[in-house]
Amino acid sequence: MRPGLKALVSALLVALLLWRVDVAEVGRVLAVASPGLMALAGLLFFLMHVLNALKLRVLLPELRAGRLLAYTLVAQLYALVLPGQLAGEAVKAYRLSRDEGRGQGRGQGQGEIGGGRIVSAVAFDKVTGIVGLLLLTGGGLAVQSARFGDGLLVGVVLVLAGLVAATVLLAWAPARALLLALLGWRAGPRREALLLGPLRRFLEAWGDQTRRPGRALLSVAGGIAVQVAAVAGSQALGLAVGIDQPFSVWSAVIGLMSVIVLMPVTVAGIGLREASLVGLLDLVGVPHAQSLALGFGILAFQVMVALLGAVIDLTVLRERRPA
Repeated sequence: MRPGLKALVSALLVALLLWRVDVAEVGRVLAVASPGLMALAGLLFFLMHVLNALKLRVLLPELRAGRLLAYTLVAQLYALVLPGQLAGEAVKAYRLSRDEGRGQGRGQGQGEIGGGRIVSAVAFDKVTGIVGLLLLTGGGLAVQSARFGDGLLVGVVLVLAGLVAATVLLAWAPARALLLALLGWRAGPRREALLLGPLRRFLEAWGDQTRRPGRALLSVAGGIAVQVAAVAGSQALGLAVGIDQPFSVWSAVIGLMSVIVLMPVTVAGIGLREASLVGLLDLVGVPHAQSLALGFGILAFQVMVALLGAVIDLTVLRERRPA
């Protein structure tokens, strides 16, 4: 979907929400929001990014945690300004491989990191993050099955099973060889240089990640910790705007919202995030004005993190850019 069309979808969704929900009531909810709880929510949301950086360092122990945190925050800027929620991860993989990658494939010196390994680590990190998200979401749905039903839980379990199957399949050498053979059929030098070479290095590094089960399990545990921080931050922000629900409800709602906004149909999830919160929290009896206020609050914190990422990109990471 083109960026202009995504922006139009975001605008239409926001306009529909503002038409259906009492805007004056949303303003009143935000006006009386607790500053202390909003500050706590901001700290928890920032902790989420710190944990994300530490989680990536499990797969890239050669890089310093502070450097990975800088790239993680910069990725939030691109996730906000580029179409699609996965755009930030793609930019992080590109920037890390360009600025920190040294050497290619085999024969790297001690301490050197190939670009293919960095890209595969970022991708593997994202997969384990989604696995952690789905596990916590499934736990919340299981506890609150009377309020959300069993259909959503079945859907989460199926997505989780499919993700694990795809990860294992890419780790299987015959499957990787078959994929490369299919893509390499009648391939010329240009396709070899632009596609097959980088893909081969990526798949080799992916297989190496899966051969380290300890790292993989630690990365999944990190993914769960990241999602716990995200849910706790959302719960604190929810309490600030008058939404009092147990942690299990927040685990289900924020997890499902996070999966929904991955769909590349809006810009930075704007409109889709707010609509999903209004719909999901309606199932547990939360007024629409409070749900919409929560959505706007989450967006505001994302914008602040994106601005911090912009400052870091222009200052801390400026010297890492190639001339």
